[in-house]
Amino acid sequence: MSEESDFSDKRKQAKGAVLTEEEKKAHHIASEQKRRENIRSEFDRIVDLTPTLTDLENRSELNILTKSADYIDKLKEENQRLIASCRARGILVPEELVYRGPGSEI
Repeated sequence: MSEESDFSDKRKQAKGAVLTEEEKKAHHIASEQKRRENIRSEFDRIVDLTPTLTDLENRSELNILTKSADYIDKLKEENQRLIASCRARGILVPEELVYRGPGSEI
């Protein structure tokens, strides 16, 4: 290998333009680990926000999602009950307090 091509190879690696297969694999593994860590962190957050989940229970993703969805349904029903109760008593309920579903404009 000539000195010129050796210098060119080093310059490309210094810029990060060329990665070896081992470097690409290591980067992919690190990215995947970071992605999994973020997912675990968000599932932990959901567990903290869902009172029907405890640290002693099965922490499978399915169990967490199921119990969280059940809790959200319960909150929606409670919201509807409270709004109906207020309206029955003649209390004006601001529209921003009425749940309209995901993505709805208020």
